[in-house]
Amino acid sequence: MTFRNTLFAAAAVLSQVGAHIIMEKPVPYGADTIDNSPITAAQFPCKSSNGFKISEVNKMAVGEQQTLSFKGSAVHNGGLCQLSVALTREPTPDTVFKVVKTIMGGCPGMTGASTFNFELPESIPDGEHTFAWTWMPVSSGQPEYYMNCAPIEVSGGASDDSAFLELPDMLVANLAELTTCKQQENTVLQPPNPGDVVEVADSSKKVAPPTGDCGASGGSPPPNNQPRSSTAQQQPTAAPTAPPSNPGPTGTGGAPAQPQPTGGAPSAGADCPVDGALVCNGPTQFALCNHGKAVWQDVAAGTTCTNGQIQKREYHGRIVRTAV
Repeated sequence: MTFRNTLFAAAAVLSQVGAHIIMEKPVPYGADTIDNSPITAAQFPCKSSNGFKISEVNKMAVGEQQTLSFKGSAVHNGGLCQLSVALTREPTPDTVFKVVKTIMGGCPGMTGASTFNFELPESIPDGEHTFAWTWMPVSSGQPEYYMNCAPIEVSGGASDDSAFLELPDMLVANLAELTTCKQQENTVLQPPNPGDVVEVADSSKKVAPPTGDCGASGGSPPPNNQPRSSTAQQQPTAAPTAPPSNPGPTGTGGAPAQPQPTGGAPSAGADCPVDGALVCNGPTQFALCNHGKAVWQDVAAGTTCTNGQIQKREYHGRIVRTAV
């Protein structure tokens, strides 16, 4: 290889590395020194080898809309992201992270870094905690695991951690020294327990369950680093929320009718075929099977649920252009 070609190759590598994604908001630990490479088992969690220097504390009130944004452009065809919280400022490998939101596909973006919204649930206790963004990209040469963390101060939350501990554990995968749980290449990883708040940011890529022992809900690695069982905008749609339960009959009127399931989807409360699978309840509702049960959520405006996929709604008689 000539000297000139060597320079071109080095420039290409540096360009690619510089384009990888890091979390911008919430402001992460070590914001001025954070790097954009995947996390290793030795750095788990939060790239702890970089330290926990605080340049800004992210103050969050439960129930209020928060912003998740990124720097960089190499989004690797999106993937699975989870947003989690740990009840400590300097987490260790034994620290438990609990999921507050799962983003399926299209995270952290599809053609560039996107911006997402999230809320902390009332189950999060008040206090000084750590927020974590984790990402398992679709196309990265080999299965990878990214993790950035940020210091947060929570207000308006619970007085104890009892409800917090009922949330699903953060999924850890693609770290062979910590877990046998591994993403299938070139797929959106289907988490065993995504939690109650799920946003489907993109449905164009194949969704597949992981291989190995991922358990039912994820979790933090056990002591001594023994193998563990873990279980968009360009404008992304707002996170769907579970519809309110139907009121019982009053007077002589009956309870409101529910959309009829299509494509063999289970009824609400019925058994789901595969945990983490996306199923449709008519064209207007979807669910990710969670512990064998379906909790229906409305699809975003302009989309429809068909054959286990969220798709853009078809329009006839006129041309509709949608920015993506």
